[in-house]
Amino acid sequence: MAFTVDVPEYVIDASVQVIKQHNLGQRGDGSDGTMSQQLVGVIGENMINIAIGRRLMQPTGFDGGYDFQLFGLRFDVKTMGRSCPPQINFVNNLIKQQTKYDVDAYVFLSLDTRADRLTVCGWLPKVLLFDRAKLYAKGTVRTRDDRTPFAMKADTYEIANEDLFHRARSWPELFVELHKYSTEDIAA
Repeated sequence: MAFTVDVPEYVIDASVQVIKQHNLGQRGDGSDGTMSQQLVGVIGENMINIAIGRRLMQPTGFDGGYDFQLFGLRFDVKTMGRSCPPQINFVNNLIKQQTKYDVDAYVFLSLDTRADRLTVCGWLPKVLLFDRAKLYAKGTVRTRDDRTPFAMKADTYEIANEDLFHRARSWPELFVELHKYSTEDIAA
């Protein structure tokens, strides 16, 4: 795994305010996240905003399908809420419909909601996602490690943490990797 940071209380409070003022889950395909899931996503994006020196997220409309730009590239942040720290074999989900947006790479995060700790699981160029992830059709029943089943709400890509670029051990190291990707083809 990459690295884990504490989520400050003010980030949680500011993220709650965004969710209260604007429903971000309006895909229209039945895969909209619950308010709790949206909150997890806003917290993840806000932690990235802090790391790159941007202001916290404001309640606005559609963001164009990407969450931040850095080094001339567009990144989409995907944050999953969990009740434990993530493991290398855990998977991240990406709704297939979201892959239509013009992004260069995805950053996958995991929020341990019991401890308010955010793990940067890794990142992946979009061009590699389709080779490394598995696509599951809407309605496919998946089983978690604890043997609890759930059905996919939409066509969804699953990618394991071990299939991401996950060497960075800090924000600066992550940004060095992203900068390198912007200047050379490390995906080949």
